[in-house]
Amino acid sequence: MSWRAGELPFLARDMCWGSLSPEVAGALFSDTDVRSQELPLRRATVDQMHTECSMQGFGSDELESEVTASVRTLGRLKGAQAWDWSRQYLSSRMTPLGGGITGMASSQRAWVALPTSCHERTYEPGEKPPLRVVTLASGASDPSYVNEVDARRGLDAMSRAIVRLVNGVMKRYGCENRYPDPPRLPGPPEGKSVTPVDNDRLCGLRGVELPRWARGEDVSAARTTPGTKPDGPIPGRVRSCDVGRPFGLNRIRLTTVADPRLARLVARVLGERADPLGGDGKGAHAGGLSVYTADCRRGRAAFVAWEKEPAEGDDAPRDRRSLGLAVLPSYVKAEARHVGCGEVNVTVPAEGRGVRHG
Repeated sequence: MSWRAGELPFLARDMCWGSLSPEVAGALFSDTDVRSQELPLRRATVDQMHTECSMQGFGSDELESEVTASVRTLGRLKGAQAWDWSRQYLSSRMTPLGGGITGMASSQRAWVALPTSCHERTYEPGEKPPLRVVTLASGASDPSYVNEVDARRGLDAMSRAIVRLVNGVMKRYGCENRYPDPPRLPGPPEGKSVTPVDNDRLCGLRGVELPRWARGEDVSAARTTPGTKPDGPIPGRVRSCDVGRPFGLNRIRLTTVADPRLARLVARVLGERADPLGGDGKGAHAGGLSVYTADCRRGRAAFVAWEKEPAEGDDAPRDRRSLGLAVLPSYVKAEARHVGCGEVNVTVPAEGRGVRHG
């Protein structure tokens, strides 16, 4: 009966809404039997739309690894949900895909924004369509260690799979666009030595100095988004820089988001209880997170300073004051010029201490 139906039981099928061939999906795993389960790929009628496809790698009938494909709308995410997505998918591990594709990839994560032709309705002039993305996730977003060989293989597999996946989704939605397979991306940051910190040009940015009270072993190495150059234009419209110890870049992350749709998402990561920041744009800070936005030539841009382990309270030692608030004004001023915002000045609390959670 299977033969008569034209579906032989031993023929492998394309996975995740017919987007990923067995070869492309199999490259995401290491010599395992790959199986998949998926939710329907329905049209998005509300901003909270979220559907998934789970690909699982089995060895000796035991689950060894899993990769999750997702199609979701980010338009209504805010607070912790907005920050969780931004933290995972805009880190310095992510490499811009290039080739006219709005998206990035690493050995563990990948995302591509769907064009507005995939939306089920047209928008009025001035109306802002919600950002809809296709993602792939495998394991931890910021693993403690990945060797260079596995990182290279993972990046190649994830970048090819995310483009095939978004093409399949666009075909199912009846969208106009199709993307070619991405070129071989610059080498992944895993397994490579990081750059020593220049105290007078933090993250390679002219005019951004590391405060003297913050200098030392905890702030001695940096990693910047692959394929981008500090102190210059930002291919892919996103650049992140993680700073810390050579094998633990967890002191501070500085991120510039020049894509207006992503900037709107980042602007919503802090709640109403966050303390406002002054200056030419709008911003706030809470805990170890500072977010500042400005209106630029191509639309809104966002600038983020995130301390992963901030010191809190009025009794915090002076050498553990808010590094994010200390570098934010010079960081925003330097990066704003690179993304066409002109001169953007930021004012922060005098001490940058006693910051409370939002």
